Amino acid sequence: MSVYFDHNATSPLHPEVLEAMMPYLRNPVANASSLHSAGRLARSAVETARAQVAELLNTTPESVIFTSGGSEANNLALKGFIDFDDPRPIISSQIEHPSIIEPLKQLEQLGQKVIRLPVNSKGQIDMAEAQIILQQHSPKLLSVMLANNETGVLQPVKALADLVSDETCLKHSDVIQMVGKLPVDIKALGVDAISLAAHKLQGPQGIGALVVRKKPKRALISGGAQEKYRRAGTENVAMIVGMGRAAQLAALEISNKSHHLEQLRSVLELKLSAIPGVVIFGDTVNRLPNTTYFSIPYYHGETLLMELDKAGFALSSGSACHSEVTRASHVLEAMGVDNQLALNSIRVSLGTGNNVQEVNALVNRLETLINKLPAIMRQAAI
Repeated sequence: MSVYFDHNATSPLHPEVLEAMMPYLRNPVANASSLHSAGRLARSAVETARAQVAELLNTTPESVIFTSGGSEANNLALKGFIDFDDPRPIISSQIEHPSIIEPLKQLEQLGQKVIRLPVNSKGQIDMAEAQIILQQHSPKLLSVMLANNETGVLQPVKALADLVSDETCLKHSDVIQMVGKLPVDIKALGVDAISLAAHKLQGPQGIGALVVRKKPKRALISGGAQEKYRRAGTENVAMIVGMGRAAQLAALEISNKSHHLEQLRSVLELKLSAIPGVVIFGDTVNRLPNTTYFSIPYYHGETLLMELDKAGFALSSGSACHSEVTRASHVLEAMGVDNQLALNSIRVSLGTGNNVQEVNALVNRLETLINKLPAIMRQAAI
């Protein structure tokens, strides 16, 4: 039986979420834009889910735009709100998720200026440098993630947002990794827009949302009047219902969940720190309670990952969204981590279904694999 330690990539579907979705999966669901009774029932289910998502994030239901996932939500935030003729730059960071990085590259190809804030060796945005950059450049859009998807390190989004006083600037944060693990409040963050994905909070894959308190200049997907012309396409009622229920459950369970995950991570990192040469990234700053990102200097990350997979442990090497690319993590590169050490990185993302016995079994397997290596390799890294 496999032990799943990759919950930053996706979390198992909550049984109560599946239960809420089943009526809409078993039977044909009417178009939620139709006026007949079946259509009105579907519309009611969509709007209930919209309210549930809004409640989790301390916002209004009207601000929730359902999308196909977090990547679409991020793309809509970046491409749907800017004035292409406005010469002011877009400011982001060096450690964003690919669903921010790639749209920004596209915008640069279209002539938009993009400035990326640097991070320190702990994986946090360098606030001293950020303050200088934001004083020199008044952005039309500021987009910084709330928790990094690789290190789990929390970013100073509120402090950055406070440095931008121009109300014409859209302040956006990718909160996809944070939602469901720690509380997220759009008002307390001081931003105008946040992106989230249902599968990160034990909801279904293929559904997400952009929560935004401003009106977009253009829709990313044009067509019908769905989502108040902000995102066309027939509503996926079953997935939306699942996301709503997942949001509702996350609000109820978040305190106990985060405490459980933090306890497991403490056990894991205490045991990892006893292994000679192991480096844990970002371990001295605030992180997501479930994330441990580490490296063993003398063991290539992908090789170690495959050996652990053979033993039934599912983990990830670097970011799961680009794990097929054999190059060092751009996040660790931005942190100034040695390239070889970065190539050896492994991410453990704990879930509520994990327990201490599984953590102990993982570390025991790691130690067994390490002890099989020639002693000279292990000694060279100490």
